[in-house]
Amino acid sequence: MNFNEAAVFKWVLIFAAAGGSVLVVVLLAGELVGALWGLVLALVGCAYGIRWIRDWWRRGKPPGN
Repeated sequence: MNFNEAAVFKWVLIFAAAGGSVLVVVLLAGELVGALWGLVLALVGCAYGIRWIRDWWRRGKPPGN
């Protein structure tokens, strides 16, 4: 499996931004709100991953190819 370096870098930045936003919310609003925000981000990521996998199964190749 070949990986596009630009796509991998994009996802590294997305994960870093999500982690940073959780940290900022924890510091500004408290632990419970930060945990809930992290849960929301994780659920959105799972939904995106499920959509990506379904498209992969339908087309027989990863999306974007």
